[in-house]
Amino acid sequence: MGALPDLPARLLALAGEDERLTRAACALPAAAARRRAVALCRADHGRVLRSVVEVSGWPTSSVVGENASIAALQILLHAQDPGLLLSCRPLIAEAVAEKSTPAIHLAYVDDACAVQQGRRQTYGTQIDPRLLRPYPVEDADTVDERRAAVGLPPLDTALNQVLGVMKRPR
Repeated sequence: MGALPDLPARLLALAGEDERLTRAACALPAAAARRRAVALCRADHGRVLRSVVEVSGWPTSSVVGENASIAALQILLHAQDPGLLLSCRPLIAEAVAEKSTPAIHLAYVDDACAVQQGRRQTYGTQIDPRLLRPYPVEDADTVDERRAAVGLPPLDTALNQVLGVMKRPR
């Protein structure tokens, strides 16, 4: 991967902007303009990530660092671009197989692809924002085993963390 020298900083800046806009939109949930701003920001960041991937490949942890790779994953998952998600999935799977990106990244992408395609998730990483519950999970009785295998906490623990963050006063 021919990484650009400023790529880690750029990915971190994009993810930080996404987080700031999301917090602002959540502080005033009725503010449609803020929600539109978040959607536009995420679409723009998705286009930037697509360009990065086309030029340099997937920004793996071993190339851009763990934090910037997590930022790239966040950008990918928030972009709401099914084509980008599906095109990055095999690159991330290859990076996981080569041990240059943690398996947890692929778990999030696999689940996001499943939800996009109307299939059940494998790991339960994707939460339905209307119900504040995970989208349907394949073989729910063994989901915690699959989660542990990729470094995720038990589903109930993760859900409690997510709900705690969502209910926290802003």
